Amino acid sequence: MTRKFIWAAAGLMLAGIAGIAMVTAEPRQGPAFIAGDQPVTEDQMRQKLQSDGWSNVQIIRDGRYLEAVGSKQGQISKIVVDAQNGRLRVIDDDDDD
Repeated sequence: MTRKFIWAAAGLMLAGIAGIAMVTAEPRQGPAFIAGDQPVTEDQMRQKLQSDGWSNVQIIRDGRYLEAVGSKQGQISKIVVDAQNGRLRVIDDDDDD
């Protein structure tokens, strides 16, 4: 009976550790939008987008991310940049329905 309890407790502890690791894991990072792995500001992001040919750029801060919406070559696009390191956020857009 004691061995079963020890194995069950060990299993629960391992499951708890795995759950905590998954929750606190760093989100996947994309390529650098602004080089240097340094914090970026809204102004830096706006200047970079405008130099890349974007117009009507609107930037909204969402926690640690900067979300930019604008038009380029007549198409409206959106990108999300991590303000802490200037890298594009990888968005898992698997809504195929």
